[in-house]
Amino acid sequence: MNFVDTLRGLWRRWYVVLPGILIAASLAFGAWTLIPPGYERSSTQLLIPGAASMPEGANPYLFLGGLAPAADVLVRAVGAENVVNEVTAGHEGVEIEITRDTSTAGPVIVIVVTAASDAAAEEVLGRLVERTDTVLTDLQETENIAVKNQVSVLPITIDSQSFLQQRSRFIVSGAVGLAGLALTLLLAGLIDGLSQQRKRRGELAEDSEEIVDLSPVPPAADAVTPKRRAPKPFVPSRAFDEANDDDAEASVPSPVHSAR
Repeated sequence: MNFVDTLRGLWRRWYVVLPGILIAASLAFGAWTLIPPGYERSSTQLLIPGAASMPEGANPYLFLGGLAPAADVLVRAVGAENVVNEVTAGHEGVEIEITRDTSTAGPVIVIVVTAASDAAAEEVLGRLVERTDTVLTDLQETENIAVKNQVSVLPITIDSQSFLQQRSRFIVSGAVGLAGLALTLLLAGLIDGLSQQRKRRGELAEDSEEIVDLSPVPPAADAVTPKRRAPKPFVPSRAFDEANDDDAEASVPSPVHSAR
C-alpha cells in the first residue's frame, strides 16, 4: 500500500479521522491549560581578586585569570542541597540552575531561577545572590584568609522582570496531541483495512458462485439399463476332444468279428 492508497483509506474513514483530530486537539489544549507557564529570572556574578593580590591602584579586571577554579568551588557550594532547600523554603516547584559561564574567559557565575509565579522567582533569585556572597565569605574565613586577600563576588546583571518559560507546556501539549493523532490514524487505517478485506472476500465468493460447471453429468444409477452380453462361442477343451476320439474308436467294429 502506497501513500496515495493510505490517503484514500483515511478519506473513506473520514467519520473516524475528523472526530479523532478534534479529540486530539482538545486534549492538547487541555494539557496546555492545565500546565502553568514558568517564570524565569537570571543573574550573573563575577569574582574579583583581593586587593593584596594586585599591584596598588591596578585594574582588578586585568587580574581575573586563575579565578576559574574558585568559581567552580563556589558553584558547588551554592548548589548544595541544604543551600537550595534554604533559599526555596515556602516556594514549591522552584527550579534552580547554578553554573559557571564557560563561554567567557572570566570567572562568571550564572544563576537561573524558574518558579510558578513572578514573585516567587524574584524572591528566590534575591536570596541566591545574597547567599552566594555569604558562602564565598564563609569558605575563605574557614581557611583564615585575610580580608585584603579574599576574593569577592560582584553582581553584574539581575533580571528585574521574569520571562515566561513555555517550553514545558509546548512539550507536553505537543506530545499529547501527536499521540492522539497517531491513535486516530491507526484506528482509521485498521477499520479501513478490515473493511476492504471483507469486501474482497465477498467478491471472491460471488465470483466462485458464478462459475458454470461444463463437465458432463453422469446418469443416475437407477436409470442405467444393463446391456446384454453376447453368448461366448463354445470352444471344447483339449481333454474333451481326446475323450471323444477314444469313444469313436471303440464304436467301430473290428475286422475279425465282422468276418465271423
